[in-house]
Amino acid sequence: MKKYFTALNLIFTLEVIVIILASLGLIPREAVLILTGVMVFYMIFSPVEDSLWLVAASIPLFVALPLIDSFDSMANWRILIAVLFLCLFFKKDLLANFINFIKDPAGRIRLKENFKRYSIEYLGLALLAIATISIAVADYKFLAIKKLLFLINIFLLFMIARKLTREKQTIIRLWQAAAIGGIVVMAVALLQFITVLFAPLYSFWQFWADKVIEVFYGANLAHLLSYSNTWFAYYASNPPTLRLFSVFPDAHSFAMSCILIIPIFLGLALYFKDERRKRIFYWLMAILAAFGIVMSGSRGAWLSAIPVVVVALAIFGKKIETYLTKKVLLNLAIFALFFLASVGYPPLLYTFQSWQGGNASTTFSFFERAKSISDLDELSNKSRLEIWGASLKSITAHPFLGVGLGNYFNVLGESTSAAKKGASAHNLYLDFASEIGIFGALVLILIFANILYTAWLVFRRGEQPHFKIYGLLVGLYFLWVAAYSFFDVVLLNDKVLLLVMLVLATLYNLRNMIFKPEKL
Repeated sequence: MKKYFTALNLIFTLEVIVIILASLGLIPREAVLILTGVMVFYMIFSPVEDSLWLVAASIPLFVALPLIDSFDSMANWRILIAVLFLCLFFKKDLLANFINFIKDPAGRIRLKENFKRYSIEYLGLALLAIATISIAVADYKFLAIKKLLFLINIFLLFMIARKLTREKQTIIRLWQAAAIGGIVVMAVALLQFITVLFAPLYSFWQFWADKVIEVFYGANLAHLLSYSNTWFAYYASNPPTLRLFSVFPDAHSFAMSCILIIPIFLGLALYFKDERRKRIFYWLMAILAAFGIVMSGSRGAWLSAIPVVVVALAIFGKKIETYLTKKVLLNLAIFALFFLASVGYPPLLYTFQSWQGGNASTTFSFFERAKSISDLDELSNKSRLEIWGASLKSITAHPFLGVGLGNYFNVLGESTSAAKKGASAHNLYLDFASEIGIFGALVLILIFANILYTAWLVFRRGEQPHFKIYGLLVGLYFLWVAAYSFFDVVLLNDKVLLLVMLVLATLYNLRNMIFKPEKL
């Protein structure tokens, strides 16, 4: 029992309690300032490995700091990751490590070897360099610099996780920390699902915007979402239906988070294959994540699952590692099962919500929403096509450096207020090409290709089954992410991108374990 009452567990428990109480309005929002200070104090005087665990588990719990109005939406993860990096720098003597990284004992530059071993870092730095250069052409340089600092801040987590997860047990420990964050996401989503069975949607909407969103994302976004959000699916002949979104500001980010956490849940399920309770628990979490993708109502997430299923079937058809691929196919089958079963959700919702009359058609389901994907006259689809057209025109006019990082609103001819509302190309590739030019978009595509190739290497050449299946799952589910990115830019949501950094850091460290340095 004593092993559970560690300083790390107490700090994390305190974080959960403070955020729950603040979200319910039982304590002032300013309490998160004290909480953040306590977490910084803990990180300074604790092992960096424990601090990384705390950051990984806290990803869905990161909140906005109630500072002055112009910084009301600044998330506390930015401070915590910066502090963690500084702790790592001084405690692990990163400067000496960097010098050894650049030169071999004979003083020669290890450029070729380092590029092979750290290709993703070089590509990431190239993307950041192009983004930095694009600031020169940005009309609103403050917004460009702000977004650049955001990307650098998040990239630091990847570097930290890469440094601290070079052994198998440290990788498993980081997976467990990320899984705890995933469990929090699933728990909140289930709470939403159950709540709207009994509470009017409008009451739920106003409470979540006024209380919860303000704590997590600041007063400005809370005000915006109180009258305009994507939390509900609307139909001509039926009342609106809640789209689960958990701790995220929108359902799309929640769906992306579910896609990314599944490889970790299933990797842990295989790792604990001899411990029945843990194996079943992590499988259950993966199933709930599949449920979350369906109930998010994100048509982009549904449609982009198609190439994943096709590739998984192709791998299975070649009878490569059948005992692994059947687990992937099973998870995808569960996703399809939930999608088919979604026919029962709206009638169930309306039956419980007597205020809506309970007269929904029993044939009404998310199929109606899925069918709208091909309807070019549907408002959302029509708006996307118009935005994509405007993006292509902008890329033609500004092919090399775009309109400047963080200045996408210029593509649509809107004011800077559109940036605060999340103006984007609704396509990650067009968004990058519009903001930083075609070379930046090409580097982004190379990064995605490098990730998929690395995942395949880990799957084909890895030694232990739980690491092999992790490589396969990351490859398939990141293909899902890459396809999803044709329809939205939710990969740039801070909580989603932080999770991506952890997933990739462990993937690339597994790749490096396969090869000896002299073979790279």
